[in-house]
Amino acid sequence: MWRDYPEQAKDRLKLLDNLRVVLVSPKFPGNLGMTARAMKNCAVSDLRLVAPRAELNKEAYLLAPAGSDILDTAKIHDTLAQAVSDCGLVIGTTRRKGVARRNIITAEQAADMVRPVLAVNRVALVFGAEDNGLSNDDLSICHWMLSMTTGSEAQSFNLSHSVAIILFLINRAVVGAALDQRKLATTRNLEAMFSDIERFLLETGFIRKEDPKRIMTTVRQILHRSGLSERDIKILRGTLRQSRWRIKNPDAELYPRDMKIRLGSRKRKKGKGAEDE
Repeated sequence: MWRDYPEQAKDRLKLLDNLRVVLVSPKFPGNLGMTARAMKNCAVSDLRLVAPRAELNKEAYLLAPAGSDILDTAKIHDTLAQAVSDCGLVIGTTRRKGVARRNIITAEQAADMVRPVLAVNRVALVFGAEDNGLSNDDLSICHWMLSMTTGSEAQSFNLSHSVAIILFLINRAVVGAALDQRKLATTRNLEAMFSDIERFLLETGFIRKEDPKRIMTTVRQILHRSGLSERDIKILRGTLRQSRWRIKNPDAELYPRDMKIRLGSRKRKKGKGAEDE
């Protein structure tokens, strides 16, 4: 089993604990079971269900075999944002293209993208419902969109088959190659930043209140491609706060950022009874 994997393969399989499979509004119990089976085969155990229509019933468990424990521990969420809030990388799946469906990568590219970040980040793979796929609102939360094409007229894979193919490629990439560590910003903090950006662009008239998504969709795609860290987000949000302050106080005296920090420190010391210089 391990002959084509490095000696540390079993240890690397533990990294897949950071990989999460998210099914949005799944319709058929059988797909829940077969998804759990594919996850078990590829050493992935974190399954999340968003507003599921399918029940975790006898059919689901019959089709899961060894993956029944994954169904037992599956967590249910009301929204996709809740299910991926702590993830640094979120990859959605789609077979359709359009303005809201850019940042498209292949399954192989997704595996290469996941490999270097999985050691220190939670990564979510998001799959839409069997009949409708992912909505544009759900895809806006995803950093990248994965699309599998075969060249045939029938381009739509069964839900559980898609999960199996993608997880197998990621398993091979993670276990069979060297890993580095790069901590990415969580989706929770990314969404907070996007709220700040949208507010700023509305206040400055760059986007219209009647249709903010038209521009914000592109803004999201640009920044998702950057792979932002938590520090990146702090700087960007700080820039927005400072810009908003400056707009409201155009004539106020400006200080270098480090000088403001020193001045604030001196004021706190004086408040504790320190003598003036």
